[in-house]
Amino acid sequence: MISDIKVPDSSIVREAEDLARSVSNDTLFNHVMRCYWFGELFAQQEGTKVDSELMFLSAVLHDLGLTDHAPGPHRFEIEGASAARTFLVEQGVTEDRAQKVWDNIALHTWDMNHFRGDTSRLTQLGLAYDVSGVAGAQLDPADVAEVLRRYPRRNFKRAFNEMLNHEVDCKQPYPHWFHICSRVAHNRSPLTIVDAPAVLDWAPFDE
Repeated sequence: MISDIKVPDSSIVREAEDLARSVSNDTLFNHVMRCYWFGELFAQQEGTKVDSELMFLSAVLHDLGLTDHAPGPHRFEIEGASAARTFLVEQGVTEDRAQKVWDNIALHTWDMNHFRGDTSRLTQLGLAYDVSGVAGAQLDPADVAEVLRRYPRRNFKRAFNEMLNHEVDCKQPYPHWFHICSRVAHNRSPLTIVDAPAVLDWAPFDE
């Protein structure tokens, strides 16, 4: 049950939440907080022990690159990861631990975290569940409803698509690297790439 999950009680957790709150709009802040709770629910469902503080820091700071706090020429997950690492080191977190957060954030728009340690993998599931759903996921509906009560979605699908479009508009040409095998596949037979709203609609939420 969600009532069995306790947010890590450490100063860096409180400072990270304060940072995310101060630089994010309401929709984005609620999103990153939901991601943490969904990750914890997946861990609880599996009975897998995770580093909850690392999960919290990775989830709650993972979209700094979509805020004015982390501007720069690189794609948002890289800018956000670097801003998170700098913040954590400045707050006294060890460089090794801050680098683990950087890795989780920088890789979260790909599939690599699914194949890393349990904390990275379950953090990624929490992020994915909120954005586009997780195939076969069967989280307790009451727990999901409680997360949504605490952190309402606030038209997340529409608002997040607008943030992504703003990200692309600000960085032209957009610094994205297609996987080299995707290039091969595309040139054999052009790939169908759906737009962000279609991906966001895969999530098991109305908004």
